[in-house]
Amino acid sequence: MEENMTVDMWAKAWEEGKTTHMPELCNIFTKHVDKMLNSRKQVKCFVPLCGKAVEMKWLWDKGHEVVGVECGEEALKEFFEENKIGCSIVQIPELKGKLYKSDDGRIRLYCCDFYLFNSAIESEFGAVWDSGALNAINATDQEKYVAIIKSLMGNKCVNLTVIDDFTDWEIPVNYDKMKTWFKDGFSVEANDYVKANKSLESFGIKGQQLYIISKI
Repeated sequence: MEENMTVDMWAKAWEEGKTTHMPELCNIFTKHVDKMLNSRKQVKCFVPLCGKAVEMKWLWDKGHEVVGVECGEEALKEFFEENKIGCSIVQIPELKGKLYKSDDGRIRLYCCDFYLFNSAIESEFGAVWDSGALNAINATDQEKYVAIIKSLMGNKCVNLTVIDDFTDWEIPVNYDKMKTWFKDGFSVEANDYVKANKSLESFGIKGQQLYIISKI
C-alpha cells in the first residue's frame, strides 16, 4: 500500500465509495467488546477514523456515549441517514471542521483532520474502539497518532486496537512497537489474531490482530 495517505485522499475515497467499510459488526468487536466495556454502563467511547462504523450504532443502542473523528464528511452523512438518527451540524472553527451531533447528544462525530483533535475538545474516554486506524495513516505519523490516543484515554480506559493484516504488504505495527508506544501508565496485551472472513478477504485482508491496551 502506498504511503501517501492524506485527508483529501480519504475524503475522496468516501465520496467515491472506495473504502473497506464493513456493513456488519467486526468479529473481534463482538468477541471482545465485553472486555472493553467491563460491565460499565453509559461508557464514553472513542472511535478514531470512524467512517460510518456499525459498531458506533451498536454502542449507542446499548446506552453508551459515542465520539468519533473522521475526515470524510460523506461517511458521517451516511451514518446518520442509514441509521435514521436525527442530528444537527455545527461548525467547529478550532478544528477547521464540523460536528455532527445526534438529537439526544450521545453521538458526536467530528469531521476534521484527526491531528487537530485534542483533549480540549473531548477527553476522559472510558473505552476506545480503534479498528484499522493505524493501517490508514502513514508510518511517519504513527507516533503522533498514538500520542493523541493516549491523551484522550481516561482512568481505567480499555482500548481495543485492531490491525488489519493485508496479504500484499507488511503489517504496520507489531507487539514491540505497541509496548514502546504505550510504555508508561499503560498495559498492552497481544490478545487475539482472527483469520479474515470472506468479506475482509475481498479487500485483500488475510487476518486481524487485536491489542488490548489498558490505562493503569
